[in-house]
Amino acid sequence: TNGNVVCRNGSVTGLNYKTIYVDAGSMVPSVTNGAQAATYEHATNDVMGDSFAFDSNTDEYVQFKLVMPEQWDGGTIKAKFYWHPASSTTTSHDVTWGIQSTAHADGGTIDSAFGTGVSVSDAVLGTAWGRVHLTAATGAMTVNGSPVAGADELVFFRIYRDVDGAGTAANDDLNEDANLLGVSLQYRETATADAAW
Repeated sequence: TNGNVVCRNGSVTGLNYKTIYVDAGSMVPSVTNGAQAATYEHATNDVMGDSFAFDSNTDEYVQFKLVMPEQWDGGTIKAKFYWHPASSTTTSHDVTWGIQSTAHADGGTIDSAFGTGVSVSDAVLGTAWGRVHLTAATGAMTVNGSPVAGADELVFFRIYRDVDGAGTAANDDLNEDANLLGVSLQYRETATADAAW
């Protein structure tokens, strides 16, 4: 063992924290209270982007799914959100983003409950339209379904804007859409070396 590196039978594994970025273009709106999808071009330099517009009056949702890397230890996950407001504003406001998840191994029931959501509030400053906002990290999110490290489980994630005050960090007073650009997920590696398929 050398710091966070573990050698096992000739294999080198880490206990590092890793991140995965998931773009809004890889997400789908929920049929029930789904956020509005949009693809747009910024006029001056023709920069393209996908986003989801989340309403200021009703909690809305988008979802995505992925197989976590085999190196994931099956533990908690944290998230940071990339977003921007729908227009420029001259005063400071807060937007609260939340995320929850559920994992499924072979034979798992897809229509199962999401785990408890975690959320984070982010401040909007003046003249903020067209500028990327990056939140701080959420608290640690426990993935429902008791995922096992290295088990190739399919994890469903649901993102929401918490405008009704139900979240753990609810503090949302931006009276317009908030546009989600993507989310970055942080997980920790397992110390067990992967086996060849």
